[in-house]
Amino acid sequence: MLVNIKNIILESTLFKKLKEVLSCLIKYIHQKMFFGIFKRFDEKFIKFLFVGVLNTCFSYFIYALLIFIGLKANAALFFQYILGVLWNFKTTGSLVFQNHDNKLIFKFIGAYILTFLLNSLLLKILIIYINPYMAQALLIFPIALVSFVVMKFWVFKKNP
Repeated sequence: MLVNIKNIILESTLFKKLKEVLSCLIKYIHQKMFFGIFKRFDEKFIKFLFVGVLNTCFSYFIYALLIFIGLKANAALFFQYILGVLWNFKTTGSLVFQNHDNKLIFKFIGAYILTFLLNSLLLKILIIYINPYMAQALLIFPIALVSFVVMKFWVFKKNP
């Protein structure tokens, strides 16, 4: 049943149009926005950042919906993480790396664990010198960059 739902969504006109609009927007930002500053970045990295924003919105929506229907915060957070990782795997795989191989889910989860551990270690170090809010704010972009590299060259790498 889930395979049928996935196929219906992936083959829907709305999904195809969304991918087309996202692709055009990414190309515009990559080439022209902010005087072409983003030309130095891999176009997939720009897609990765956009999909990250989409994933964050989805995850928060799930969390808020679960709270609204009566779950306690920790239970909502638990289910939001599970659904969020599955959603992120599909959107990152298909929209950023054009890869639909479900067998890569374990590598994807491994990449999440790796970036979490790296983020946690760096946060612990930075908190010695600056407040926790600023420390995590400073880590957002470097961790996103590490996450992208791990996703591109390990999780969703193209085999020759």
